[in-house]
Amino acid sequence: MMRVVQDKKPKPKGPERPISKKFRYGIRHFEEGVTFMGRSQFAEAAACFERALKKDRRNAGLLFYLGACLCNMDETARGLRLLRESLSIKPDEPNRWWNYANFLYFAGELEEAGRVMRRAIDMQPGKVNPMYNYCTMSNAGPDDPIVHRLEARLEDEGLSRLDRSFVHYGLAKVYDRAKQHDRAFEQALLGGAAYGVECNLDDENVERIIRANTREALTRRPCGGNPTEAPVFILGMPRSGTTFTETVLSRHRDVLAAGELSGCRTAEILAMNWAAQNTPISNAFESVRTIVPQVEEVAAQYLLDQVRGFAPGREFRRFTDKLPENVFRLGLISRMFPNARVVVIHRHPLDNCVSCLFQRFNDIQYSYTNTIETLATQYRAYQKVLAHWREVLPLRMHEVVYEDMVADFETHVRRLVSFLDLEWDPACLDPAGSTRAVRTASAAQVREGVNSRSVDKWKRYGARIGPLVEALGGMEQIEAWARPRG
Repeated sequence: MMRVVQDKKPKPKGPERPISKKFRYGIRHFEEGVTFMGRSQFAEAAACFERALKKDRRNAGLLFYLGACLCNMDETARGLRLLRESLSIKPDEPNRWWNYANFLYFAGELEEAGRVMRRAIDMQPGKVNPMYNYCTMSNAGPDDPIVHRLEARLEDEGLSRLDRSFVHYGLAKVYDRAKQHDRAFEQALLGGAAYGVECNLDDENVERIIRANTREALTRRPCGGNPTEAPVFILGMPRSGTTFTETVLSRHRDVLAAGELSGCRTAEILAMNWAAQNTPISNAFESVRTIVPQVEEVAAQYLLDQVRGFAPGREFRRFTDKLPENVFRLGLISRMFPNARVVVIHRHPLDNCVSCLFQRFNDIQYSYTNTIETLATQYRAYQKVLAHWREVLPLRMHEVVYEDMVADFETHVRRLVSFLDLEWDPACLDPAGSTRAVRTASAAQVREGVNSRSVDKWKRYGARIGPLVEALGGMEQIEAWARPRG
């Protein structure tokens, strides 16, 4: 999901100018819309901005916020048109040019996105984030003037920790494209060190998840979850191929690809809060054992409402939710949707982890990717909890090895569509033909179509990989994870 920098509340010009009815009407609906956007309720937000625009059709701010909502709802063509209209009315807003460039990138308009981002950079030459975005969304090389400007910022002793991380990560992308792999790997690690680790799952928490999510706890009756078969949860480590897989399924006429929904994250908080107030649980993970059917019903409905708001009026038989961290919530998900399906994507652990190290995630939930030690800890936790789900999870689960999928694409896509109990749709064989906006770090890769360029990339870094191999437990363990089903 792409958010925009919020505008300040407009004020009437002049100390004695009365506040008009039209002004109050616009402010009320604008504020309601911003509140809905903060909750990812884009359909409701869009309706508020539409109402405000009836009284003020040329309001650049309202047009921009409505356009952003529509882009987040996959009404991308109309959304981009409104963003352009907004900028034609008020072209002196650098943050809006920056956000517009990002929306273009997610929509696959890569060349235009780079051009617009350069304009945003020129409008705020001291700001690091647009320069970082430019390095990730363009083919800029080490000789690019903007790359030189980014390198020069490293000499700035007053540069904040977060800005420094953006600089290092941006340079890592540039040097890697230029095949300066040692230099790129060093910059990626420096970026992670500057960013820091704010969230990581330790061994004890993994054990708590496993102890709480027993077969008996997950299959107890009564269950208040929704019986629909529509949900398909696509899981895996970040950068494992989940976006590519979702894009493949999005081409099916009966599938709504909803992206990374926050509903299960919210449901977990709801369940934990209820259990903490009503039961004598010893830790938050035990909430899955104790929540009552009414809580399961409310949690499920919250996610379904989020999906309907994402694509109001759209008919579908299945929808996908590809938030990677949901792998640790599968117990709760099985209570919310006892007839859901789970698709797990595996990528070679070293390719997967190296890709994570090179990616600066904005969500602190993924800040464990910033160091080799914490990334390896999380990867081991992921594999341990996944092994537990194979034993106890009462949901249907299908596992896909990314390398196998790209090597024999049609065979594996047909198996995937069959697992969803859908009729075959040949459009699934053309993921590059998707017009949906891709709002993840894989936005450019999925436009390239099916290829094996991401396979065995870890080998290019040579001895640099040694500490990661050791932290993961050695090559024998790594290869076992790479082929989880033998």
